[in-house]
Order: sequence, then C-alpha cells, then structure tokens
Amino acid sequence: MHQTKSLWVITWLVCLSIACQQPKSSTSNTSPQTTTPTTTIDTTPKVHEIVISGTEEEGNTTVTYEGETEDKPTALSLDSISPPNIIILLPDDLGWNDVSYHGSKISTPHIDQLAKDGIELNRFYTYHSCTPSRVGLLTGRYPGRLGIRHVFFPEIKGGLPEAEETLAEFLATQGYKRRACIGKWHLGHSNVKYHPLNQGFTYFYGHYGGSVDYFEHKRYEKLDWHRNFDPSYDEGYSTNLITREAVQFIEESPTNEPFFLYLPFNAPHNPLQAPEEYLNQYGFDKNKAIYSNSEIIASKITEHFQRGQGNTKRQTYSAMVSSMDAAIGRILQALEDKGVADNTLVIFFSDNGASETDGGNNRPLRGKKGSTFEGGLRVPAIVKWPNGFTGGRKEETVMGYVDILSTIRGILNVTTPPTQPLDGINVFPILRGDTTLTDRTFYLSKLGLTTQKWKLAHNKLFDIENDMSESKNLAKKEPKVFAKLTAQLKELSSQIEVDSIPIDRSYKLKDEWKMQDN
Repeated sequence: MHQTKSLWVITWLVCLSIACQQPKSSTSNTSPQTTTPTTTIDTTPKVHEIVISGTEEEGNTTVTYEGETEDKPTALSLDSISPPNIIILLPDDLGWNDVSYHGSKISTPHIDQLAKDGIELNRFYTYHSCTPSRVGLLTGRYPGRLGIRHVFFPEIKGGLPEAEETLAEFLATQGYKRRACIGKWHLGHSNVKYHPLNQGFTYFYGHYGGSVDYFEHKRYEKLDWHRNFDPSYDEGYSTNLITREAVQFIEESPTNEPFFLYLPFNAPHNPLQAPEEYLNQYGFDKNKAIYSNSEIIASKITEHFQRGQGNTKRQTYSAMVSSMDAAIGRILQALEDKGVADNTLVIFFSDNGASETDGGNNRPLRGKKGSTFEGGLRVPAIVKWPNGFTGGRKEETVMGYVDILSTIRGILNVTTPPTQPLDGINVFPILRGDTTLTDRTFYLSKLGLTTQKWKLAHNKLFDIENDMSESKNLAKKEPKVFAKLTAQLKELSSQIEVDSIPIDRSYKLKDEWKMQDN
C-alpha cells in the first residue's frame, strides 16, 4: 500500500458487473497454460481503486477503515515477489480449546510453532457445520446464497453448483497449474459433475463423504477412498495417507511455478480412532475398556468403528489431534526441504467448532458445532507467509472463511471482476499492517452476526470484545444496539438466504462411492 498525505489508498475489488460464467469441462486434468504473473503494487490510480476515509459498501459486506497505526508491523517489500504457493490446512471439528497455544492439554507443537511464526487470527469465523463452511471457503460467498445450509450425507443428492467459480478455478487463470485437493471433499458425491476434478482441481486423493473409518476407509460398508476418479485400495491410517500424498505433491512441484494445495483433513471428526502410539501419549490402558463399551455412544456410527478407540472419547480425540499435528509438521518440513517455505502462504483454520459429545472442547467459548454461539464457529486460525508479511503477532480484527478468496485475489493484484459478487473482503492490507479495520458487520447465519464489539446470536446480545464466553446477555441493557443489530440481521438474512436447494434424500449409494456420470 502507498501512503498519501492524509489517507491510505487500498486496492479493493468493486464488482461493477458480473462476468459471464465459462462452462466447466467434464475433465479438468489440464489447466490453462498461462504465464505466471508477478505480484506488484502499482501507484497509478485505477477504476477499481477507492480512497477510504469512512464507510464503504464492498460487495456484500459493510466495513470501516482507518489509516496507518504507529505500531504497525514492519512490512516486507512486494515489488518483485512472485505469486506464493498456497496451502490451506483445514482440520475437521477442531475446537477452540483443542490446541495447546490456546492452553489445551492436547499437545500440538507444530501448530503452536505455526502460530508463533505466523499471525494468530483471534476473531476468525466460519459457518457452524462442515459442508457450508467448505462452500464459503472455496467460493468466497455465504453458503446461504447457494441454498446450502445442510451437509451432504450419503443419501443426499446434489453438490456445489457448477455455476460457482471455485478458488481452484480462479487460480487456474492465474498460472497455478498444479491444484490438489487431498482429504475430505464433502461437496457432493451423487454425480461426477461435483467431483473435485470438475471443480477446478487437477488432482484429488481422499474421500468424497464424511465419517469414514480411519483405517478401513469405508462408510456404510462401502469403500470411500479415491485417487482422482478411481477407487484407491491404499492401506493405512487416513491422516498418514493424506500426509504422504501432500508431501509427495510438494516434492514433485516445480520450484519456479506456484502450486495450490487444499488439505481438508477428516481429523478429528468422528468416528474417533487414533494410532496406538498417539493413544499411548494420553495414558491408554489396553487392560481397560475402550470408550464405546464404557461411555454413552455419541452417534450411531461410532459403535461400528472400534479399532483405534481409546479408553475415553477425550483421550481418543486428543490422540487424533496430536497425530494431525505431527502430519502438519511433516508438511511444513517438506516446504523447508524444498526451499519454498518463505514464499508459501499457509492458511490454517478449523471448518467449525468442536462437537463436545465427540471429544472436542470449545471452552471458554459458549456453544458447540451447529450453534451460532462462539463455540460453534469461532475457530483456531493462523496465517503465515514470510515473504508477504511479518509474523509473531496476534490479530484481533474480525475475519472469516469467506475472506480467503478475496484476499488471495488481492495478493495476486487481480482487478478483473469475479464471476459472482463475493461476500468476503481482502484482508491482506490488514495482515501487512498497512491499515486497520475499525468495524465490520460479519454475517454468521440466520441466527446471528457479529461486529468488532457486539454480537447478536440466538436473539441475545453480547459485548463480544470483552465477553468472549457470551456470559452476559445485554439485550435489555443496550436496547438500541440490540434493535439495530436485529434489524441488520433481518435485512441481511433476507438478502443472503434467498434461494434454497430442496434436500433430496433419495440417492442410492453406489459401490465404492462411484459417482453417476449423467
């Protein structure tokens, strides 16, 4: 960013028109042979450049900016930095109190180091369940706009609409030839048009649905493990297999071309299963009963997956998180070994809060997965890019899952309009320390929204800046604030939750989760 005498100029995308959606190819193993661009910051004013001194409507989000702060971190020069490699690490159902840098008893040394080296995003929000969070992450749009507020269970037809431009499809236009999705897809399995290879990725390894056996890779006795379009019979613990593929993808990527690696882990989502070496770290006793024989079963599927169970759900969950942490350590080490760590943008966050009945812990946050209280959607989040911004600090600005695509567009200095208006904003200038975001209205769900200071959730008002546990309902004490946010929520909900996709539960799962091709 470049400072003027009294204001900071921030380049933001203004959607003046919606570009025509290009049809997707049924086979996307190839990508456009575009020239790798160079990220530069141009001082020449452009049509899409806005000088901000107050409040502006940006896309679908209201934000307020200020100029430079005296204690801003030292930013690195972006004049000649090449586009970064991009890695998104997405744990599944990881709770606020399930990482040791938040004070948890679970050991996560590699995630902790990532937080120490990068920027800890202390007010990062997602949707409160799996599939919608993935929709928002990959499209930059609130899932309600797509009519997706549900999870694609095995019997449900449908998937991520073809008309939406995914992050992978966007990056294909920016010279990212290698784009992998390795892990849990969960964005449609009933038809091949929903397959990752038809949503902009050039490589896929993992499972289409959720809640697969971590060792047998099955759901409903049918194998759900794949390499591209074909079933995979690889043996091993799923976290280890995902990690092996990720490391290999990094090792095989050319150093002179940027890559995109989307890593949606299935851990620590149920069924709760962990390798014995990690169970032992948390006091596993073979002579005692495993938890499915001694505790209340969290869900019907759990009783069918006894391999890898510990003595308690929390013990097993803890072991799963530590196993994933070790996997993340191997992936980060692969970047170091390749010599590309400094120019790799690493984004880490959970898809939603923990399910406390499945061993997770969101304390001191209130609520759990499925709730609009903080425990359901305020998640551990970290971002690191040594070439792009200075780490070693905590950022309190409200940010979220729908900002990822807009921010990457900003990093790549893209000013052409997206195919659909985006709900997220470019937070790169904030991460750089070039500006501050003094306020923002961030839509959470039909039941809530948050600003920097206030949060409305489940018809209750909280001073979330000073009461992260949501312990005091201030609706009666602050009636004007409560009325204002209630009206805003009603208006936003009417705009966002417009279309709904009828949930069709008639899908008959095929052997090996084979997708229909018609």
